[in-house]
Formats: sequence, structure tokens, C-alpha cells
Amino acid sequence: MKKLLQKNIGFEFEIATNLSQRKLKTEFNKATGWKCDIDHDGSIEAGSMDAGWEIKTPPTPAAEAIKKFRKACKFFQTNEVKTNYSTGLHVNISFRAKGYNYDMDPAKLQVLVNDLKWLERFDRMENEYCESPKFFITQIKDNQDQWSKDRRRKKAEKPTAESIIAAMEQYIDEGDSELSEKYCAVNLTHLDYDHNPYIEFRCLGGPSYHWRVKEIEKAITDFSKAMDQSLGNRYDYLMKRYVNRICNIQPEQQTISFIPH
Repeated sequence: MKKLLQKNIGFEFEIATNLSQRKLKTEFNKATGWKCDIDHDGSIEAGSMDAGWEIKTPPTPAAEAIKKFRKACKFFQTNEVKTNYSTGLHVNISFRAKGYNYDMDPAKLQVLVNDLKWLERFDRMENEYCESPKFFITQIKDNQDQWSKDRRRKKAEKPTAESIIAAMEQYIDEGDSELSEKYCAVNLTHLDYDHNPYIEFRCLGGPSYHWRVKEIEKAITDFSKAMDQSLGNRYDYLMKRYVNRICNIQPEQQTISFIPH
């Protein structure tokens, strides 16, 4: 893998805190150097804290964004802030050379990104707001298996990596499936933005995520690498290899293996 292409990164921090909205915004921006917007988030279970808030940062060149991210976590660690199962950390990544954002193969990205690894590590596998696209791949396989069984022809075709990938691409283009939903762990909906297209990775967050700085930085590197791999056809073999694992397993053994990186 060559050196990663240059990216911009933005964050959406969901937190519970006793700080007022005004004080949170003033102190957070002062501590990080960002100029962030802060909105109330009713989906956050604040518990003993006064309220749940979402802090959304502007897109920032990757190296600078990581430095500010560390300052943000330090701010959370030293103030009246808690994170729990209901608080996510969404990472928004785009190529700095905007043309690449339109050249990505969305289906390839959703296969090659190792979202299951990070969903498991951050205990978000069962979270309804960040469902892995990998589970929808198995649904496509099952649907194609059933179609094959229902066919009256003697030579009905079985699912293949190519047929599943083609179905994924069709569902993404049509925009009417879990693959193109906002709450997909690899959210593609922002690619339609003409001004600033980006990918939203929703795999991270959960209890005390603001203490897991190094792990999150490793996850961001993984996300960035998968975006690079989704350009062109150099990594088509990895996509087919992964999908083939699902095509070839028996129904009673349906598990999903992690992608080697």
C-alpha cells in the first residue's frame, strides 16, 4: 500500500455534560482551536449529567485534525463530560483533491473497510445507528440462493461474488437499501453533496471513548486506507475474496470473517 492520499477530517462528538451550551462551545473551541457548532441531541442518555450535546467540527487537513482531536479528548477528560453506550463518535473523511471523492467505488469501500473490527472493539455491533453493511451482503446472498432454488430451470445460477457485488452496486445507485441508509456504519449519503462530498464512518463511540485516543487514531488510518483502496481496480481481488467467503459457506456456518489488511 502506497502512502495514503491527503484527506480532510471532521468529527461529530456526542457527549453528556453538565456544562451549558454556551460554556461548552466557548471552552471547547478555545481548547482545540476549532470553530465548532454545538446542538442538543435528544438521542443521548445523559444520566447524571444535565444534557446531551453533539459537537460538529469543520473539515480540517488530516494531520491538524488529529492534533485537535487529541486536544478535544483532553478537554473531555478534564471537564464534566461523560460518554456512554448512547454517544457516538462519527468520523467524516474526504479526499483533499475533491475529484477523488467522485471516483470512489462505494460498494468496494463498504466491503473493504474493516468496520466489523471497530464495531466489535467499541461494543457497537448491536447499535441500530451504525449497522454494518457486511450483514446486508449476507442478505443479498440468501436472497440469490432462494431465487436460485425457486427457479424451475435445471441450470439456475448460484450466487457468485460478481452477482453479489453487482446487486450491491445496484442497491446503492437506487438508494433504497440498508447500504445507502444514514445509519449504515459506512454512511454514503453525503457523497451526493456537490460542495463537500465525504464519507461518514459511524463505527466508533460508546462508553469512555474519549479515553481511547490511540485506538481511534488507528481506526481513522484504517478508514483512510479503505478509501484509497476503493479508487480504481487495483484492489478488486480483495473485494471478491471477501465476498467469496460469504458465497461459499454453508447456511448453518454463517459467520463473517474480518478482512485482512
